[in-house]
Amino acid sequence: MLTYIKNKFNSNMGRDIIWTFAIQMLIMLCSFAITKLLANRLSIDEFGQYNVIKRSVQVLSFVMLAGVGIALPRYIPIYRNSNPPRRIAPLLSASLIYIISITTVVLAVCLLFSSQMQPIIIGNNNNSNLMLVALAYAFILAMAQYVFAYYRGIGKFLWYNATQLTMQLAIIIPLVLLPILTISNVFGSWLVITVLLVVFLMGRELWRFLHQDGSVTLWSNLNTHLVTIIKYSSGRLIADFFQFSLAAFPLIYISNSLGLQATAYFSVGITFVTMITPLFSFLGIILLPYISQAITRHEMEAADRLITRLSLLYSLAAIVFIAILWLFTEFLTTLLFASSYVVTIHLTRIMIIAILPQAAYMLFRNTIDAVSVIPYNALILGICLLCMIISFMLSTTPVQFAWAYVAVSILQGFLSWITWTIIRKK
Repeated sequence: MLTYIKNKFNSNMGRDIIWTFAIQMLIMLCSFAITKLLANRLSIDEFGQYNVIKRSVQVLSFVMLAGVGIALPRYIPIYRNSNPPRRIAPLLSASLIYIISITTVVLAVCLLFSSQMQPIIIGNNNNSNLMLVALAYAFILAMAQYVFAYYRGIGKFLWYNATQLTMQLAIIIPLVLLPILTISNVFGSWLVITVLLVVFLMGRELWRFLHQDGSVTLWSNLNTHLVTIIKYSSGRLIADFFQFSLAAFPLIYISNSLGLQATAYFSVGITFVTMITPLFSFLGIILLPYISQAITRHEMEAADRLITRLSLLYSLAAIVFIAILWLFTEFLTTLLFASSYVVTIHLTRIMIIAILPQAAYMLFRNTIDAVSVIPYNALILGICLLCMIISFMLSTTPVQFAWAYVAVSILQGFLSWITWTIIRKK
């Protein structure tokens, strides 16, 4: 097995993995810095509200992205490896039209039902301006993910990771320089920074298209490309909504039932989990376009062997992370948050168990999407979200909420493994 993995690391895929892993580690450190600055400069209630808005924005942005973040890395390699190769510019145009259409629907719903949506999106119902900022920030994050998906699809993983790292470094700046930090100026400054970066990146890629080809055929057979994107992305849109709802729902539910202080305490455990699990998703980022190529070239058996071997490494790495976090929970909580959050240790130690099953899900989710047009992940995540809602409604104490979170994560990992085991044999 070690020889097999060594050979893979010496290949183009191996170099992509090394670059991605290194930069994702730096992105994780940036997340640590952002969390530390906010936990120390905001009050406990403000930090709780920040986490509610952050999770809500993630849900909204991935709904606005409309599954295109998965569709482009799948179809761009297929288009480029077709015989003869197909132009990807119309595919990109169709994807953008789809994103804008879904975003328009989302904004209409949020604005028409503003009084009902404010407690969900921003944690209270008396700040319409903050909700508008959150909605705008969600859309520009969706556009950023659109650009990142393009980089994944064309195999530019260095650019994919470097642009994400640049964005993370950039949003740290206002947290350091602003003399007074509030929820409004945090998300307002992040909105401005992200808009500037996305405009630059999209402008750069458009210029490259023009420079290389002299023209860009954006609208050729647009209906065909739009049908392709909608057919594949619609199920993934639902999956993205379910996935980020699983992260957002606990904080939104607790903020409305126990208050913002309890939300802040509970968010510590979730933050530890969500800081670690992206390290496991990095390989899935690379696997999706590579497995899409493997399908085109009838090399699925080789991809299957790689995933089987990597599942063991993922399990070992997850156990190591859990052990480190368990042993140094108090130290890491003080280091990454503040001493006032040390009271959450018992909750954090329960919730970090979720890293192991979520690591399994991170490995299998992109491979499942690469192999099948059927949105199995949407079904898996829908079942998990339903179970989470039921289990939270039956819980009354923070400890019960924590165990409910872990139980749903175990179900998520198990269902993804079972699904992969079944569809890889077809």
